[in-house]
Amino acid sequence: MHVTLVEINVKADRVDEFLAVFRQNHLGSVQEPGNLRFDVLRDEQLPNRFYIYEAYRDEQAVAAHKKTAHYLRCVEQLDPLMTGPRKKITFIGLLPE
Repeated sequence: MHVTLVEINVKADRVDEFLAVFRQNHLGSVQEPGNLRFDVLRDEQLPNRFYIYEAYRDEQAVAAHKKTAHYLRCVEQLDPLMTGPRKKITFIGLLPE
């Protein structure tokens, strides 16, 4: 399992727009054959900070995800909504198998 945790910091006046943009990415991503999870999380202490927990079967599924129309559209629309670049940490998921 290939897991990515993405941190996205959103401009305070663009949170609703961010959620609308990311909802479309979420809905498309959970339908991909290699997707295991795609959670959108909001920081309790910093309401303009979001985390995306993405779990895919393998690196090939991640590569396929990055070619989808919903992903490409989301990335394009995110730039004006963020306070800075996205931060990503990748993991190798061990459990569940």
